[in-house]
Amino acid sequence: MLEESFAPTSNERLMLERECSRNIVRVLACDEENDGGAGGECCERRERGSQWFERLREAFSPAGFSDDVVDDVKALLKRYRAGWGLVLAQGDHESGIYLTWKEDPVVWASAWKP
Repeated sequence: MLEESFAPTSNERLMLERECSRNIVRVLACDEENDGGAGGECCERRERGSQWFERLREAFSPAGFSDDVVDDVKALLKRYRAGWGLVLAQGDHESGIYLTWKEDPVVWASAWKP
């Protein structure tokens, strides 16, 4: 994915690679029996957007993105290489938008109000 989106010497690519490698180390360092890592740090557990939706819905109400916001994000994605996309979450148990790479969800974003 990075090879298709950024030049090999791009500062953005180098920063993303560095951050991804740190996240990989954190995930691999997690011990199933002990949620605390070295120094008592908590392990990060990745969850799907639908799982976050359920957690957030306990205290907040979803606030949908306006058409203008969705159009702006789509316009920004056109500045990058082909393959990036945006999908609106659908269903009763989900809200928000997914940033996708070749139709696979990469990031979920949502807006909430108290």
